[in-house]
Amino acid sequence: MTRRRFWHGARLGLLITGIAACNSERLNIPNYNQPTTEGLSNDPTAVQLLASGVLDGVRDGFAGMTRDFGIFGREVYNYFPTDGRNVSNYLVGIPGPQRLDPAGFAAGNWTIRFQNQRNAVQLITVAEGSAALSAQQKSAVAGFAKTFRALELLYAIVSRDTLGTPVDIPANENTPAEFVSRDSVYKFISAMLDDAATDLQAIAARVLAYRGSLGCATCYTQALTAIGASFVSPVGGATSLADLDRGTYNVYSTSAGDTPNANSFAQQNYIFAHASIQADAQSGPSGIDARYTRKVVPLAAPVAPPSNLNINATHRFTIWATPNSPAAIIRNEELMLIRAEANIFTNNFAAALQDINNIRSVSGGLGPTAFATQADGLTALLYERRYSLLFEGQRWNDHRRFGLLGQLPLDQPGQFVAKVMPIPQGECDARVTKPNGCT
Repeated sequence: MTRRRFWHGARLGLLITGIAACNSERLNIPNYNQPTTEGLSNDPTAVQLLASGVLDGVRDGFAGMTRDFGIFGREVYNYFPTDGRNVSNYLVGIPGPQRLDPAGFAAGNWTIRFQNQRNAVQLITVAEGSAALSAQQKSAVAGFAKTFRALELLYAIVSRDTLGTPVDIPANENTPAEFVSRDSVYKFISAMLDDAATDLQAIAARVLAYRGSLGCATCYTQALTAIGASFVSPVGGATSLADLDRGTYNVYSTSAGDTPNANSFAQQNYIFAHASIQADAQSGPSGIDARYTRKVVPLAAPVAPPSNLNINATHRFTIWATPNSPAAIIRNEELMLIRAEANIFTNNFAAALQDINNIRSVSGGLGPTAFATQADGLTALLYERRYSLLFEGQRWNDHRRFGLLGQLPLDQPGQFVAKVMPIPQGECDARVTKPNGCT
């Protein structure tokens, strides 16, 4: 496993002179680039630095994750002008059978997920050993760290799905952790979120909905309970776009030393919208779905992919206007759609329709829809999730968990829809007992 240091660098504001005159027992300069748990526990600022590092790790990996998931889910094109692997490695892969290359571009979203989980574990250890924190403060730090560790693990299992992932963070970072099944990973995440008991319990509802769609008999009922304890609007009760946008966000900045939002077109002007987004948008009394017109705009001229490896892009996203724009971790709009999903699959169609039609009206400017079966409810749900959660990293997993990857479009012959991102080759090579998907 790749090692992560807790600080990006050290700033040593001390000029040491007269070293020859100093006693070596008095001159004890720690290695600020490799801090120890004991040293951090004795530093009053260390907990804040480590907590900031965990948040930084989450947001650093977020743009790339939503971009990769968006490519697989046919929401996004990455037409970096001088490298066609952002097309070929994601949409074509390698043969025998056709799959993504474990040593290629599309094997990412891995190292950063586990590096940051190790940071979260270290944060808990440092806080527990700190004499400067009360028992209540230590508990709060642990809740924060467990919540974001669970979030990182959720991102990892969504990327690998049936291949599973490790859940343990070994004390010896050179000892690879054992892989466990997808179901075991989701159960571990749910348990960690329950233990954390923070305001981000909204994430627990997302996890439970995922588990419900994968066969957990009680998870949709549990998801409804978790949603009820969150910041969600009343059933059918969203009043405005601002209301739907209430939630938890990654914050970005172009300030020196900070992290910009890489998915802003102003930051990286080669990320484009998939052609099917325009073609599939519904229309209503007020015109085309307002979620489409609010989030996607046409280009002045079509943009060809590198080496002409795919069709031209004709639209781009406007979701994040500037590199300073925040990106949602979870919003009220998603919570209402999770509640609708749980109600569909517990046969409470009336409540599901209240939420769906409320969102269609407030967010999409569309008229109401209707359904009276789970199959029709799922069709309606997937449309709303597609446009309400556009480029938020959901569509690929939505189609996979309901067994509908075959409905995602192919732009050209020879392309395929990947079911999972591969386990990186280095992870396979490090283990005697190979995880699923390793050769």
